[in-house]
Amino acid sequence: MPELVVRLVGTAGDGVISAGDIFTLATARHGLYVTTYRSFPAEIRGGGQSLFQFRMSDKKVLTPSDVCDVLIALNEKTLMDNIGELKTGGIVIYDNSEEACNLDDYRNITKHFVPIAKIAKDCNNARAKNMVSLGVLAGLLPKVQFLDQLKDDVRTRYAAKGEDVINLNITALQAGYDYARENLAQYNNLESVDMVPSGKKLIMSGNEAIALAALVAGCRFYSGYPITPATEIMEWLAREMPKVGGDVIQCEDEIAAITAAIGASYGGAKAFTATSGPGLSLMSEAIGLASMAEIPLVIVDVQRGGPSTGLPTKTEQSDLNMAIYGTHGDTPKIVIAPIDVEDCFYQTINAFNFAEKYQVPVILLSDASLSQRRECVDMIDIENLEIIDRQKYTQTDETKKYTRYCHTHSGVSPMSEPGVKGGAYIATGLEHNEGSSPSYAADIHAAMTEKRFKKLETATHDFRAAKKYGPDDAKIGIIGWGSTSAPVLEAIDMAAENGYSIQALYPRTVYPFPNKWINDFIEDKEILIILERNYSAQFANTIVYRCTCMNKDLKIYNFQKYNGEPFTSREIYNKIELVIRGQSLKFTVHQHGTSL
Repeated sequence: MPELVVRLVGTAGDGVISAGDIFTLATARHGLYVTTYRSFPAEIRGGGQSLFQFRMSDKKVLTPSDVCDVLIALNEKTLMDNIGELKTGGIVIYDNSEEACNLDDYRNITKHFVPIAKIAKDCNNARAKNMVSLGVLAGLLPKVQFLDQLKDDVRTRYAAKGEDVINLNITALQAGYDYARENLAQYNNLESVDMVPSGKKLIMSGNEAIALAALVAGCRFYSGYPITPATEIMEWLAREMPKVGGDVIQCEDEIAAITAAIGASYGGAKAFTATSGPGLSLMSEAIGLASMAEIPLVIVDVQRGGPSTGLPTKTEQSDLNMAIYGTHGDTPKIVIAPIDVEDCFYQTINAFNFAEKYQVPVILLSDASLSQRRECVDMIDIENLEIIDRQKYTQTDETKKYTRYCHTHSGVSPMSEPGVKGGAYIATGLEHNEGSSPSYAADIHAAMTEKRFKKLETATHDFRAAKKYGPDDAKIGIIGWGSTSAPVLEAIDMAAENGYSIQALYPRTVYPFPNKWINDFIEDKEILIILERNYSAQFANTIVYRCTCMNKDLKIYNFQKYNGEPFTSREIYNKIELVIRGQSLKFTVHQHGTSL
């Protein structure tokens, strides 16, 4: 499969992320597939490293790759920090405008020393090192011709800054391209890279997919408080939601944000809010209110490294226990975990459908790596999506009193809206009878608790089946959740090339917990590897507690990562090999399981 992996690194403020976004967009608009990874410090200009890696191909790619073919470094420190990830035979493009760098020890790579900063200054735009870098890269790819597309995307990105800024950046882009064609072509081993465009695609991040899906699902109210890495959802909706008659409110804190969304939903609008771990903690009381009052609500949690402020720009999967268990009382809710960018779109549609159909809070668990990476998504057939609205009360018999919380077979009762004749009811956090009047009677509380949880029993029949990958007769299984799926699938393909048969299972709904799917999956397995990005093995311990009773001989290994970085397919494959070969490892014993 023809592909190219490029890593661009520099200091925060060098425009590395902007350059990566522009090249990614141009690649997709050229008709190729691309997926990305970006990493940057919490401080905007704090001197830390900014990194953008993209993998382009004419076939669909799952991950940004563990290693790169081309490394573009804007200073010596970032060069030396990343050169170890360059493939043998790869290319280094280094900015030697201000400092030389001795790479004599690296003999199996091609070295291009380019005065990137000097070229930018000669173009009267010292800040355009990123544009010069893109031009150099485009100049080394003569068969993948999208210089004109890059220029168009520069115009789009900087349209608000005026023609002078646009022209300065395009001039720098062209200068980098010309330098590469004039000075590097004779040493260029990318001349043969040729990829065939395969038609129109969507390019979006996980956050953008969630925001777009919310509009498609009919959401017309968003309330939120800025928090990394969820803020992009609000920023995107602030631009787009008014175009369809919706409203976006930036609130003073997360408590105000969720209660505003509850109020909007009570009033008849599809509503949601988005936050990260600290904000979800603040929202927990109001989630109980929505559950008790049976008001539809969607909450997106874009997880980051924690606890507290933690690692605000890094990734983690450590909010699972809070999402499932972190509300007071018996609180029925649904928790969904999309597995890739495209799945972010479809699972957000499902989140709104579940919220409206079953009148429960639905928490969608994304994370920083999934929310910020961009992927190519095949065109979405919006017209044929199933969009569900709530079961609304309409007065058909004026002699019959409206009972908002009447017991039904499904547990779902018709919901009235303010102003509907005969449809008035009390919506508070107090326990209530069928007619909504507060009640403290023991039998009523028991009956209403059962009613609320009956909705979850009904909803399980609508849950999308877990994703399976690999042969059904495999005796080694991998279970994970959320964004760890892509490197796992690649690792399984790597294992297959080496003669190992492995199957993976990825449930999209993690609460109510998918006991049956997991039990069916592990019933005939001999080895199970559970992986997730948190220290406390939250998913693994839940599986061990709930799901291993059908296979007492199953050997369970936990593989956790909690340094703020995503898994790579290579490190997952390496762990698979260690398990298969039974090599002596330093084990940390968890409840019934073993941690690699």
